[in-house]
Amino acid sequence: MLGTTPSYAGFQYVVYGLSLLSENNGAGLQLVTKWLYPDIAKHYHTNWKTVERDIRTLIGVIWRKNPSLLQYIAGYPMKYKPTVSQFFAILWEYLSFSFPESSTL
Repeated sequence: MLGTTPSYAGFQYVVYGLSLLSENNGAGLQLVTKWLYPDIAKHYHTNWKTVERDIRTLIGVIWRKNPSLLQYIAGYPMKYKPTVSQFFAILWEYLSFSFPESSTL
């Protein structure tokens, strides 16, 4: 457990963001601000700034509660909590390698 629950809005945003990335084979990882945030915001009827803030909050909670698991998932030690883009890349890579046979995560 990463130390969060679905009660965090950022949790839902990350899950939906990963499903969008899955539909595009991870192609949006370079376009988090221009593509992923706006699509998540549209789906949840909010704005991209709220999406970014809530995901940053989620990352902060995870970093405080279970940094060792996050570093394990990343596959390397981290001195600082990851950015939103880094966080999506870490999760995407981990899930892609853990479930390569699945076309959707």
